[in-house]
Amino acid sequence: MPATLVYGTALTCGLLAAIAVQIQLNRAGFDFVSLWQNLFPSGAMQLRTAGPWWAIAGTAFVVSGAVAAALSRVTLPWRRLRLLRWSAGALTVFVLADIGHHATAFHPAEAAAITAASLAVLAVAALMALCGAYFTVRR
Repeated sequence: MPATLVYGTALTCGLLAAIAVQIQLNRAGFDFVSLWQNLFPSGAMQLRTAGPWWAIAGTAFVVSGAVAAALSRVTLPWRRLRLLRWSAGALTVFVLADIGHHATAFHPAEAAAITAASLAVLAVAALMALCGAYFTVRR
């Protein structure tokens, strides 16, 4: 399988996992705009502020690494793993549908700040996903 396809698929899966974790953390009360404002309140970074960032970056790293490792080590055409692929795909669709169902709409006044914070989180997640894929691809 071409390395570009492996990296692209791993990066996409890592970012989707990071988005899912970000939605779940937002549901749990970790608003990234308020966390960003409280990043350096007294000169030292608080664990409550850094924890969600690390959770999202770590999830992107691990998921993209696992996907890249699987894609670079298993040979095509994957006929023996057909049932496993369909089961994993169906489970992924159901989990993402449940997460998307719980996502809430934002107020228009806060939309710009929330969008900027979400893009910053996804930029960090993309970088970590690319690192995870790079370190696990078989060369």
